[in-house]
Amino acid sequence: MLVFALLLAPLCGGLFYIAALQSALPPRRWAMLGCLFGPAVLPLFMARRRWQLLCARGMGYGLLRA
Repeated sequence: MLVFALLLAPLCGGLFYIAALQSALPPRRWAMLGCLFGPAVLPLFMARRRWQLLCARGMGYGLLRA
């Protein structure tokens, strides 16, 4: 189990790095968090990405589709 976690950490770091680049978030910070905590950072990443999008577009823009 520990070997699986050690192999999963760099993979998660790389995936978070790529996702942060695509979302205009600081990639090194998210890669470090991904390497340290693995997939447990995903809810925090999604919330931060949504907040960044909301700040960029403004409060009057609807993000939910009907």
